Amino acid sequence: MAKAPNSYLHGDDGPVVIVPAHVASYLRRRIPLDRLRIDARNMQDPEAYHVLNSLHRAALVYESAPAVPVPTADGTPVEQDRLLSSSQAGALLHLTARGVRDACEKGRLEAQRINGRWQITRAAVRRYRDAS
Repeated sequence: MAKAPNSYLHGDDGPVVIVPAHVASYLRRRIPLDRLRIDARNMQDPEAYHVLNSLHRAALVYESAPAVPVPTADGTPVEQDRLLSSSQAGALLHLTARGVRDACEKGRLEAQRINGRWQITRAAVRRYRDAS
């Protein structure tokens, strides 16, 4: 159930908006948030850059979170898609699919080949990003 619109608005010294990570992810997928963030580095207002960077980081954390087991009708948990394609991993890492495949082939990114395609876990993506 969604919260009331005013529940996201806080602050005594002027309004502050609380943005949940899944909303940051939604925004990141639909508007050029990365372009705005990069452009904001050169702005006169460093706070704008810090806010956009925080939205970016929240979206990445949300997108790289492990899949949550979903119970089936009989209550047995079933794990959702835990493996990512090279394109999906590339989107999280800001690399091309070719760049991800190169990293997999060189052993820099943990992955396994299934039916001729690289499959990468979200945990491997996090480790690779943390090491970079």
